[in-house]
Amino acid sequence: MQLPGPNNDRLQSQTCHLRVWHAATSRTQRGEFESRCERLLDQDELRSADRFRLATSRNQHVVGRAMARRLLGDLAVDPQSIRFDIGQHGKPVVSHPAAAQQPFNIAHTDGLVLCGIADQGADLVGVDVEATGRRTSTELAERYFSRPEVKFLRSRPAEQQKFYFLRIWTLKEAYIKAIGTGLHTPLADFAFNHIDSDQPRIEFLATELQDQRDWKFVCFQPRPGFIASAALAAKQPQSPVTVDWQAFEGLDDDADDQGA
Repeated sequence: MQLPGPNNDRLQSQTCHLRVWHAATSRTQRGEFESRCERLLDQDELRSADRFRLATSRNQHVVGRAMARRLLGDLAVDPQSIRFDIGQHGKPVVSHPAAAQQPFNIAHTDGLVLCGIADQGADLVGVDVEATGRRTSTELAERYFSRPEVKFLRSRPAEQQKFYFLRIWTLKEAYIKAIGTGLHTPLADFAFNHIDSDQPRIEFLATELQDQRDWKFVCFQPRPGFIASAALAAKQPQSPVTVDWQAFEGLDDDADDQGA
């Protein structure tokens, strides 16, 4: 998907590319896919995985970290050599090696994991995903969303309100994950316009959030039963942005074949 931007040769060379990979995870016991993913994790990550009480949460953790290692390495770097640091509010970043230091973000929900990897033209990246079976309500919207978003949601037919609630929620989560603050940033301090478009736009209602970054947002349904959003800020203002959504399982199989 090509997002709009000025069309000239100088800026075309600065195109920012985001790939969002998705992978299904077992909701019950560890499956063969999760077992393969475990081989890419270091001992600290495996110990962290074992702290999860629910199998689905453990599987999401294992697959998410394995996806990040495999995709950041991209066959040029040993995935197990990658080292992560944690930012102020818990957002992971690559500390080593330099070749793997790309903007990335992981998101997961029961049954699906996303990993967004951007090229060096990106400044900040965030992704989020929710299952369509998640509980929603107008009361939750009034508690967390901005007034314009609540007004938009109430204007939709009743049968569409759950879909748009989850779209707004994933957009908000993708943004706060991109800036690395998590829920320390109130969700009502910013609002999305053109929510019924696949490329909504953000409006900052709190002055402290306003910046000079050129934000792009994309909504997608990566698989039946899931809604996802991606947020990306390019380093160069008004740079063209492309976003691709791809299944991870086939890439994982290719890696196994090459390593055999």
